[in-house]
Amino acid sequence: MKRALAFVLILAGCAAAPLPEVSIGLRNPTAPIGGTSRFDAARFAGDWHVLRCLGACAAQVRYDLGASGKIRRQTGADQTLFTVTAPGILRSDAPKQTLVVMWVDEGFRTAAVGDADGRWAAILDRSAASSPDRIKAATQILDFNGWDISQLRKVNK
Repeated sequence: MKRALAFVLILAGCAAAPLPEVSIGLRNPTAPIGGTSRFDAARFAGDWHVLRCLGACAAQVRYDLGASGKIRRQTGADQTLFTVTAPGILRSDAPKQTLVVMWVDEGFRTAAVGDADGRWAAILDRSAASSPDRIKAATQILDFNGWDISQLRKVNK
């Protein structure tokens, strides 16, 4: 009887304990996020148009593959040097940032990318007008990785 009463009191204490709040901004921080195993730095390199965006994004971005295997991202005058640490996972030291390429189609025409900290995400395409099917697929990938796609907006060129 004493054990049963102790168990009930423990359960009551658990129910009364408040759950920690999870702040969901652009991305649910409790959702897993992963890079695509299809990632290939050489095929990813080049010019991309930003078609859809969450957070602050440039209208165009360029990724260059250096001789050292590092990738340089250029948005306007800003440049960031990344090291590929796993398929689809790119890390920079200055500023400290982790870029996740969550999805890219087979032809490397459309990609879903985002900051691992949840500050921004984007749907990129090699052309200013992409296939609706590829945009839909990229949007679904963002949703799967915890992004609030209700905040996804078109980027004006």
